[in-house]
Amino acid sequence: MPLIDPGNEEDARQLQLLTLPLGAPGSGWHRYGAAMYFYQRGKLDADSLEAYRICCNLDFEDPEAVARSRHPVDKADK
Repeated sequence: MPLIDPGNEEDARQLQLLTLPLGAPGSGWHRYGAAMYFYQRGKLDADSLEAYRICCNLDFEDPEAVARSRHPVDKADK
């Protein structure tokens, strides 16, 4: 997933939510909300947003792992 550079205080706050530890109660929903924030500002692509959506009810699920599993690397690209 792309690295997000916080451009202001709200970006920094949302970035903290986006990177909440896996397993924290409610963290999936907070991460998804922050992902939507960055998507609306053009800082997160639709595929990454979808990974956060898939994980929103799954606090222990890693959105980055989900994103990778949805787009496996072609062996010819290695």
